[in-house]
Amino acid sequence: RHPYIITYRESFMDRKFLCIVMDYADGGDMYKKIEFQKNISKLMPENQLLDWFVQMALAIKHIHDNKILHRDLKTQNIFMTSNQEIKIGDFGIARVLQHTYDCAKTAIGTPYYLSPEICQEMPYNQTSDVWSLGCILYEMVTLRHAFDSNSMKGLVLKILRGTYPEIPSHYSQDLKDLISEMLI
Repeated sequence: RHPYIITYRESFMDRKFLCIVMDYADGGDMYKKIEFQKNISKLMPENQLLDWFVQMALAIKHIHDNKILHRDLKTQNIFMTSNQEIKIGDFGIARVLQHTYDCAKTAIGTPYYLSPEICQEMPYNQTSDVWSLGCILYEMVTLRHAFDSNSMKGLVLKILRGTYPEIPSHYSQDLKDLISEMLI
C-alpha cells in the first residue's frame, strides 16, 4: 500500500479468465497524456513534470525498499487520477529479491525502457527501474522516446551508447542533469 501505487482490491476467476480488481485511475495514463500533448504541440510545464516525477520516485522507492523490482516501468503503467496524482501499476512481471544486493537475470520489459544491463543480458537490480524512470521522465519532457529505432538491434545499440537527443532549452539545467544522472 502506497499513495502513488494502484491499490489491489481482490482477484477472482470468471470462467477461464483471471479478473483483478484495482483502484480506478480516472485520469488515464501518462502515455495518453503525452500523446495529447503531442497532438496539441505543447510541452508540459516543468513544475508539473517534477511534481509527477516526485510521486513516481516515491512509489519506486517504496517498492525497492520492499525488495521488489517493477521490471516494466513505462508510460502505459503510470496511471493518473483526475486530480493529477500518479499511481504506478501493472506489477505483472515484478520480481521480489531475497536481499537488496540480489540481481535478476531474465530479459523482460518494454524495449524503449530497457536498461543497458538487460540489453547485454547481464544481471540487473533496482538501477534498471531507475533507468526506466529516467526514460519516462525524458519522454514526459520531450514528448518522444529517449532511445528510438526502426529495429531492435538499432534500439539496443542506442541504449548501450547512452546518447539521446537534446532536451529543449527552456527546461532547467537541474532537470537536464536529473535525466542525465538517471540514464547512466
